Amino acid sequence: MPGWLSEIINAWFSVSPSFHIAEIVWNALMSACTGIMTTTPEWFSADAWLYVRFELYPWALSIGIASLNLFFIMGFFKAASNLKENITLELLVETLMKLVVLNVLLANGMTIITTFFDMASGLAGNVMLMETPAFFTGDVDVGSKLFFFLFGLLYFIVAMVCGFLILLTLYGRYIKLYLLVIFYPIAMPALIGGRGVESTAYAWMKSFLSNVFEIVVIALVMGIAGRIVSGITPFTDNMFAEYFDGFAQALNSVIYMILMAVSVKGAAAFMNKTFNL
Repeated sequence: MPGWLSEIINAWFSVSPSFHIAEIVWNALMSACTGIMTTTPEWFSADAWLYVRFELYPWALSIGIASLNLFFIMGFFKAASNLKENITLELLVETLMKLVVLNVLLANGMTIITTFFDMASGLAGNVMLMETPAFFTGDVDVGSKLFFFLFGLLYFIVAMVCGFLILLTLYGRYIKLYLLVIFYPIAMPALIGGRGVESTAYAWMKSFLSNVFEIVVIALVMGIAGRIVSGITPFTDNMFAEYFDGFAQALNSVIYMILMAVSVKGAAAFMNKTFNL
C-alpha cells in the first residue's frame, strides 16, 4: 500500500480525511509556489525563454530599429511645429542625448532585462527564508472533530482553490514577463518621439518594474500573512481552551489560506498604487 494512502487511512482515526487530503494538496501547491518564486524566467521554462530570446526578441528588435528613425523625425517635426517654443541648441542636444541613450538601451536590452530578473529572484529568495506557520498544530480534541465533521469538505475546497489561485497568479506573472521582453525594443524608440509619444516608453518601464518586483511583494505577503494569523488565539486562557483549541486552529488555517490567496492576488495592485507604477 502506498505511504500516502496509509496516511489518509490513519487520518480517519485522528483528525479527518478531509484535513489530511487538504494538507497534502496545500503543501504540494505551496512547495511548487516557493520553488517558482525564486526562479528567473530563463529557468522557469527553458523552451519558452529560448523561443522568446532567439526568435521573437530579434523580430521585435528589428521593428524597433526600423522605427527609430521614424520616431526621431516625428519628434523633430513635432518640436518644429510648436509655435510657442523655438528650436534651440539645447533642444537639439537633448534629442541627440536621448538618441544615444536609446541606442545603448537597444544594444544592451537583454542584459538589462536579465539583470532585473536576477535582482527580483534574489530578493524573493531572501524573503522566503523566513518560516511560515504550521498548517495545523495537530491538537485533536472535541473542537477539531466538530469542525471537520461540519466543515471538512469546505476546508478541502478552500485549500485547493486558494492554493491553485496563488499558483496561477505566479504562472500569469511569467507570461506577462515574456511578453514584456518582446515589447521592449518596440516601446523604447518612443523615447525620442517627443512629448506625449514618449509616454509609451515610460509606460513599458512602469509595467516592467511592477511585474518584475511583484514577486518580492508576494514573498513578503506570504511571510507576513502567516504571522498575523498565527497570533490569533480565540480560545486562549478560558474554560473552553482545553476542549475547543483544535476548532480554533482549524479556523485559523482557513483564515490563513484565504488571507494569503487574497493578498497574493492583490499584490500587483498594491505595488502599482504604492509606487505609482
